[in-house]
Amino acid sequence: MPPKWKALADKIAVKILSGEYGPGFRLPKIEELVQQGHGSKTTVHSAYRDLEAQGLVTSSRGHGTVVRDRTPLSTGAEREQRSKLTGSSWRAGERSDSHTAGVVSAPDDVAEALGLPNGAAVLRRSRTYRDAQTNAVISHSTSWIPEAFAEEIPQLAMGRRLNGGTSIDLITRHTGRPVARRFSSMWARTTTPADAGLLEIPEDTKAAVIILTVQVVDTSGITIEYGVDVGGPGRRWTREESPQ
Repeated sequence: MPPKWKALADKIAVKILSGEYGPGFRLPKIEELVQQGHGSKTTVHSAYRDLEAQGLVTSSRGHGTVVRDRTPLSTGAEREQRSKLTGSSWRAGERSDSHTAGVVSAPDDVAEALGLPNGAAVLRRSRTYRDAQTNAVISHSTSWIPEAFAEEIPQLAMGRRLNGGTSIDLITRHTGRPVARRFSSMWARTTTPADAGLLEIPEDTKAAVIILTVQVVDTSGITIEYGVDVGGPGRRWTREESPQ
């Protein structure tokens, strides 16, 4: 059984991650929760400190403890464009880690997206994008790539951050065929136990997450990558546009 402060922190975290407590929401004062029977001042203070360590809230004198406005999600196309402009797919305030790579059997949806037989060998590359300040997970990103490209470009199969751009950049430079089309999709679903390890959340978390996918096709009509991003609970996708 978790300590009282942790149980309280988890209870509040669920409300934040589910969107019940949105960005800018001010949590009750410590004294109010004590009066409501949630524990001693030390218990509530420890719970609030844990929430702050998770990157869910900020605390300051005169403003209390407020739910953070969390770093928004980036689509695969946006990361690719950012890489071309800056040499890095990271948004300001982001970093990535937990880079892995390996050849596996393609799940049915991946095989369909890549135009391959079910169970065909594919390269799976994954990484976790984090808030550079709080270390909280922004999204977990997976790139599915036809195995042939892994054989031709050994760097793709190495479980580390790529040098010289994204995987798409490397493939297009190697083949000489630029990207012709991108098919992007976005939808929301409820978290599952399988998300726990990827997003670093409790297995019993029930919160909405955004799924972003992009299918990248080159000028010869070959799908060179199928990307899937799972946003952390409470994240959102935003896009800024300028009027013409």
